[in-house]
Amino acid sequence: IQASGGLSDADIEKMVKDAEANAETDKKRRALVEARNQAEALLHSSEKSLKEYGDKVSEGERTAISDAIAALKTATEGDDAADIEAKSQALAEASMKL
Repeated sequence: IQASGGLSDADIEKMVKDAEANAETDKKRRALVEARNQAEALLHSSEKSLKEYGDKVSEGERTAISDAIAALKTATEGDDAADIEAKSQALAEASMKL
C-alpha cells in the first residue's frame, strides 16, 4: 500500500525554506515579547515602590524615577526590543534609590 496524497519532495523543501526564513522573524518577535513582559513587571514594581517610599527620597530622585517610568511606558508601545531593554535598565538604576 502506498500513500497517494503525500507531499512531494519539492513541497517539503519549500516548507523547510519557509521555516528557515521565518526563524529570524520569530526570534525577534520573541525577544520583543520577553522585553515587554519584563518591562511591565518592572513598571509595576517601580510604580508601587514610588507610591510607598516616594516620600523618603528627594524631589529630584522622584522626578528622575517618574521620568524613567514614562520613558519605559512609551518604549513598550513601540517595537524596538533594544530600546525597551535600555529604558528598563535606566528605570532599574533610577529605582535603586527607593
